[in-house]
Amino acid sequence: MQDEEKTREQLIAELVALRQHVAELERVNQELDAFTYTVVHDLKRQLSLILGFSSALEEEYVAVGKEMINRLGIVIQSGHKMDSIIDELMLLVHVRDLSGLAITSLDMGSIVDEALHRLAHFISRQKAEVSVVDDGWPQAVGYEPWIEEVWFTYISETLRSTAESLCIVIGSTEQADGSGQFWVRADDSRLTPEQQASLAQIYERFRPGLVQRIVDKLGGTFGIIEEDGQSKGLFFTLPAAT
Repeated sequence: MQDEEKTREQLIAELVALRQHVAELERVNQELDAFTYTVVHDLKRQLSLILGFSSALEEEYVAVGKEMINRLGIVIQSGHKMDSIIDELMLLVHVRDLSGLAITSLDMGSIVDEALHRLAHFISRQKAEVSVVDDGWPQAVGYEPWIEEVWFTYISETLRSTAESLCIVIGSTEQADGSGQFWVRADDSRLTPEQQASLAQIYERFRPGLVQRIVDKLGGTFGIIEEDGQSKGLFFTLPAAT
């Protein structure tokens, strides 16, 4: 009887210790989130100044020569890259829990426009074109900032191609169950076989990371578009708005 009493007391003590440990982990996570928010906002504020002054200098010193413009262009490009990394860090803080997020029916056209606006500088520098096939976006649900980041990531990957006059095609396909498949690919008709093979390698080496966490949380899927044994693009799916 005494042994049973001791065992019960030990179990209670272990349970109390476990609850205290869980509470401590939650407290640490909250502190980490608060710290990350502070760092992110400070970085964004300083980066905005760098980009603002760099853009002003680029416009003011056009007459100085190509070398100065090229150098300023590198600064601006690096600044935009830093900006996207900071945005991803911010998203990673959120992608732990859906509670409190505005999961809504998505205006996919507007979301794509926002992602393209963020990438306008890179698209212009690479003399690329973007064609949005809008035959009516499937009605899907999700969290807009996350989905914008998925589009941003997919388009950025495609922009890694060094093909001249690259034409990026963005579109969607409604699935039989009403869910939407959304995709990014290049216009094959404007690529040589060598360029197609190079772009296929870019897609195959793509590491989903953030994209995987986002679409998993939202109940979707992601992957590579395969045609004739070659990687042609990237896609993700989202549940239908019912």
